[in-house]
Amino acid sequence: MADPDWKRLQELNGGDAIWYSDPQLDVKDEIWLYSEGGELRVSSAGRLYKRDPKAEKFSAPVTARHVLYRGGWLLYVDISVRGDKAQVRRGTLNGHHHVALVDASEVEDLLARYRKLGFRDGNAWNPNSKKVLERQYLKGGKQYWSIQVDGNHTLEDRQEKAHESWEAAVAYAEKRVRAKEKEGFVQYNQELWKAKHPNPEPKPVKGAPRKPSRPKGTKFPKPQDAFEAVDLAVAMLKDLHERIPSGHFIAELVDAKKDKQRIASAEEHVSFFVRFHKPRIGQWLKARPLKPRKKESSWDYFLRVYGSITWIISANADEDLPCFHAGNVTGGGWSCMEIADDVYDINDLVEASGNEALEDLQPFHGGWHVDRSFAFDNRSVNAAGERAIVAFDESITDLPKKTPVGRIQPFGSWLHKRVSLLTSIAESNLSELL
Repeated sequence: MADPDWKRLQELNGGDAIWYSDPQLDVKDEIWLYSEGGELRVSSAGRLYKRDPKAEKFSAPVTARHVLYRGGWLLYVDISVRGDKAQVRRGTLNGHHHVALVDASEVEDLLARYRKLGFRDGNAWNPNSKKVLERQYLKGGKQYWSIQVDGNHTLEDRQEKAHESWEAAVAYAEKRVRAKEKEGFVQYNQELWKAKHPNPEPKPVKGAPRKPSRPKGTKFPKPQDAFEAVDLAVAMLKDLHERIPSGHFIAELVDAKKDKQRIASAEEHVSFFVRFHKPRIGQWLKARPLKPRKKESSWDYFLRVYGSITWIISANADEDLPCFHAGNVTGGGWSCMEIADDVYDINDLVEASGNEALEDLQPFHGGWHVDRSFAFDNRSVNAAGERAIVAFDESITDLPKKTPVGRIQPFGSWLHKRVSLLTSIAESNLSELL
């Protein structure tokens, strides 16, 4: 995929030099781009918003808050109404953001605009019952303070306090925010966390687009052999990729030119991701089940027909999923499944450990740096050419206990079982983001 149109971005940036990085958002006439030095700027409806220190420090009392989320909750618009003005914060959760000051009379139009662009309303302190928003503040660049509301509790600088109700907890949090702002604290970041207590679901806003209904799942038959198990596992991933078209994706199913927004819904560094995974991008777009060859193992069949699996998921939909950075690199995608024949060079570990016996291991699944990987153990091979599958982590110094040949599980069966488990969890998580 080609890099973004840098000339266009510079023109949108008022002719100022830009930072050569993908915009955080680029839809219709709404572009969140980086100026030179990493400053996030917003070009919205033909108007360019640059950094405004006065807007960042504006601290009149908050009379109302509105928070909208988009793209697996990675992007947000946070509007704090403060008298006849409103502080509009736009950016990536736990990342770059921009703050503008507008007239309070503009708020309803702004909310309507972002709802049409795919942003969905959350409560001011939680997007849904399972996630809570932490607001983080600084004073003088040194003193740190944070607060969040979780059910009928507040968590202030990691100290939890119980209240009579969620409403009472919100009132307390707002009171503390006001006191801290009077002391000179300025909000600099906000981040989502997994909720520990029950939280209210945001009430639908009149006139806002309805949340899409959860797409019905597809029933698949039980595989008759290890080869069919491979085909069914791939079919299950394709089905989920197509039914829930944001917040996750299979790299082998995306078109680098057409699916930029799809990729951006789960990975911020789109251009780097596409360059890094170029051999895998779109590999399944023309793939179809084939007849196994004579004496071919289910692993060899998988490599011949499909090549790899690179499943990327939004960090806000990874609950209970064993995720890691694909390729062990930021920008490679937050992944719960990365399968290929080149994910790890065992020779590096052999050299580092000094144990040549480790050459019998062939890692085929990512996550080797965080104990979430798998490898073939070449010491155990059955008549069908299937090898034992063992857990793998690059911290190992000795081989695991040898698996008896009679207990070897074919790769296809292992893959089908794992995909069945992970797609079930991911579908539940992703449905919350629709």
